[in-house]
Amino acid sequence: MVSDNSFVAEQPLGILLPLDPDWSIRIDTAQRLRTVWHGRKTPFLFTDQRRRRIGHALRTTDAKQSGARLRDIAIAYFGAGRIGAEPWKTSALKAQVARLARYGEVLVSDGYRQLLRGKTAARSQE
Repeated sequence: MVSDNSFVAEQPLGILLPLDPDWSIRIDTAQRLRTVWHGRKTPFLFTDQRRRRIGHALRTTDAKQSGARLRDIAIAYFGAGRIGAEPWKTSALKAQVARLARYGEVLVSDGYRQLLRGKTAARSQE
């Protein structure tokens, strides 16, 4: 793909894409990049709910890697009152934060590639 848009550069720009199993994904991404270069918006790849979940999962993973406990993360998301309202050991909120942490770890390891391929975290672990 080559751009002759002077807005982007003085010289035409090119993108080198390997001919691998992810070729179609790379082409789609390059086309999305070209659309942005031309000042147009591209449609979101994921729903609002999916983007929020991905963001929470990655923030949860970052917090865990920085030493935060699941309870601390849950308090940040849901508030101390809600977390204190039920026994932590059997809390549904604890389970939810633990799932977010696992999903975030999958995304960080190789799950981001699976997302681009249109697969879910569950399928990426197989």
